[in-house]
Amino acid sequence: MDSSLAGGGSASSWLGLSGNESRLTFLCGLFITQSLLSEYGHRMTDHTCIYAATRHTAHITRLAPRIHPTTIKRFTMRKVLLLAAAVGCSFGLPVQASTFAYISSPADGLISQYRLDEQSGALSLVEQTKAGDQVNPMAISPDGKALFAALRSKPYQVLSFSIEPATGHLKPLSQAPLAESLAYLSTDRSGRFLFGASYGADLLSVQPIDAQHRPSDSIETYKTGMHAHSVRTDPSNRFVYAGNLGVDRVLQYRLEPKDGKLVPIGEGFVAVPENTGPRHLAFSSDGRFLYVVGEMSGTVTAFSINEKSGALKQVSQADGIPARLKLAPGQARDARNNDLKDDPTPRIWAADIRLAPDGKWLFISERTTSSVSVFKVDSAKGSVTFVENYPVEEKQPRNIAVSPNGRWLLVSGEKSDKVGSYAIGASGALKRVSEAPSGKGALWIEMLSQPEK
Repeated sequence: MDSSLAGGGSASSWLGLSGNESRLTFLCGLFITQSLLSEYGHRMTDHTCIYAATRHTAHITRLAPRIHPTTIKRFTMRKVLLLAAAVGCSFGLPVQASTFAYISSPADGLISQYRLDEQSGALSLVEQTKAGDQVNPMAISPDGKALFAALRSKPYQVLSFSIEPATGHLKPLSQAPLAESLAYLSTDRSGRFLFGASYGADLLSVQPIDAQHRPSDSIETYKTGMHAHSVRTDPSNRFVYAGNLGVDRVLQYRLEPKDGKLVPIGEGFVAVPENTGPRHLAFSSDGRFLYVVGEMSGTVTAFSINEKSGALKQVSQADGIPARLKLAPGQARDARNNDLKDDPTPRIWAADIRLAPDGKWLFISERTTSSVSVFKVDSAKGSVTFVENYPVEEKQPRNIAVSPNGRWLLVSGEKSDKVGSYAIGASGALKRVSEAPSGKGALWIEMLSQPEK
């Protein structure tokens, strides 16, 4: 056995598999391993076979048996495939996954579940679960076993659902009160705390989550400036950041792991240019950088994160709204009525921000023009560069999401009856490849990959 495996190393890295490739390894049983070892055991000088799938095909592109030369001639395709299965099973390579998307639609109180084919981008509606009036922000627990959804109608509540591993089916689990109507919901990386941001009440909230994924009735609140719009923990789970749209600040806290209390870092915030409107957040996978979309400016502001203190420092700011769109600077909107009825001027109205898993591309949605802007990310410096703005068919796209394999972008529109799936090209270009019906006023998107049984 290779020493890296014997010492607990990753089999997928030892075999040189990418994330996409390792997802497509074969399912197998112990009997396969036993039968192959009994026949070939003394002649197996190395572990065998790579089952590779590229970005553009689901076929086997490479089968590379690394067997002693005297044995290779005796291999049939069936034996090679079985041996690949045995390696995948014995050394813990990920199996093929089912990818599900969950989209909330406040107008009809539903959470719609979709299945995404990660090879073709095809999107299909699986089922719809009744949640409650004005169901809006959602979050999936870090272990993928539960989904949390906040109701923005009185009495304000958070609902929790268990997620059936094989089918993605949602089963009601519990409900608990919320401090206020929440515009944003997230959990910490351990799944022990639920965070909320209230746009109308200008506060952040923290409440414990028990081992059965049930949020507590106990709620700690933190007053913010006008219009708190998001709250998330960094990948290290030591720091918490929030977009404070109405005062052009990004709030920064240290997270106390025992009780979930938030302790301000320095002054407790960093300022951004006036009328930026910091809204949603995204982190680089290594936790070195934070990206913030400005609702009123359509910009992406990049910050470096001090590894020790968590303090933010602005690295760059890039405009994501090309002049051809002819949009005036945006305005903060009422929590209950997003339309600027007395102002017919087309204004910037950016919404969501998502980073591709490989860290190469960043996306923001713009609601006035129903479009998505793409940025290229310099992973070393953390800076972003505007690439292009693409129109989408989903009118008023509030939320977007990137598939776990980084190949597809899902877009929901508040004024659309469909959700769209867009291929992400090698240059970051977007091309619509599939659609599925959505609920009324589709908003929040959460995605999850589950190993197939």
